[in-house]
Formats: sequence, structure tokens, C-alpha cells
Amino acid sequence: MTDTAAPAALRIDTWADIVCPWCYVGEARLRAAAETGPTPVELVVHAFELDPSHSHPERVIDMLSRKFGASPEQAAQMDGRVAELARAEGLPYSSDRVTANTFDAHRLIAAAAVDGHSLEVREAIQRGHFDGTVDISDHGALADAAATAGMTRDRAVEMLAGEDFADAVRADQAQARELGATGVPFTVVGGRLAIPGCVETAQYAEVIERVAAEAVAG
Repeated sequence: MTDTAAPAALRIDTWADIVCPWCYVGEARLRAAAETGPTPVELVVHAFELDPSHSHPERVIDMLSRKFGASPEQAAQMDGRVAELARAEGLPYSSDRVTANTFDAHRLIAAAAVDGHSLEVREAIQRGHFDGTVDISDHGALADAAATAGMTRDRAVEMLAGEDFADAVRADQAQARELGATGVPFTVVGGRLAIPGCVETAQYAEVIERVAAEAVAG
């Protein structure tokens, strides 16, 4: 009897920012497509800062008002539209959350990748941000989130106190620019096809299976 080797996992690279609600929704859809499809998938996360110059923590409604010149009521409506999409994916979502510079959070996720916990740590920080329980400007809060996702809290605290993994974050962002990404989410399936923006679960699934079929066909 001839043993049949298991198919190799299809690599999917995805760039996202912690505070980007479209990334939050898009990644949930991407995961759903990957988990329910027949093709085994390896999801690799990469850092991307939408606003590297963000200098101070602020309520998300205040940030949207400032960025778009909108009233607080208009900003709440803007965030509310994405909230509906997030909740439809089963994701917690609060408009009463604080947004801040994400560089250190991305460094922590890069550090977690060393032990294979980057996906779990990013999800813990991301979900905590969007449900309003994790202030990403607070190193202690980031370390607490990481500690729920496979990383030791002491290691997280030590890493955040220095500058480790800053180069990894910058390298991710440089790679995104080289690939032509101007925003996130930005997903590359099997090194062959790019998906800019947040698309439906069915579209992610279609691209995954098309790239998998092309890889088999050579």
C-alpha cells in the first residue's frame, strides 16, 4: 500500500492594523473561509500602521471626528456601520474604546511569533481593543492580553520596555509597500493573488481554492 502524503498547507499572508475595524472583520471572514474549506492553510500575520504619527490615546469617536471633520453623532454612525458587520461575524464590538499608536502592539505580536503564538496574541489584543477592555497604549494591558494567548507576561513586559522587534515591524511595512499595498487589510494567497480590502467570506474561499488548484496544476 502506498502512503498518501498530506497536502502542504497553502500560505496566506495578511497585513493588518490592530485598530482597523475593516481588518477585524476581514480577518474573521478569512479565518472562516480557511477553516471551512478543504485546503489546509497557514495564516501568517504582518504589521501595518495606518497612522504611524498617532501621538496620544483618544476615544475612537473623537478620532473619527477629528480625522473626517465629522460631528460626534456622525462619527458614531460611521463606527456603528462597521459594528453591525463585526457583530454579524460573531465579534465583540464597542464604540466606547480608546485608539492609540499601534507600533508597540505590533512589536509584541512579532515577538510572539518566535514561539508560534503570533496569531493568538494578535487576536487577544485585537478583540480586547474592539470590546473596549484592552487599552493598547498601556504596556501592562498589552502584556496581560499576551499572557492569555501563550506568551508569558514577564517576557511581554520585558520586551515592551525596550526596542526589540521594531525592525521586524518596519520590515513588514516595507514589504507591504513593495507589494503595492496602500491600505489594509491586504492579503496575499499562496504568493500568487492579492486581495486588497475586506471582502466577503465566499470571495476569500474562492481565491484560496483557485490558488490551491493552480499550485497542484503547476
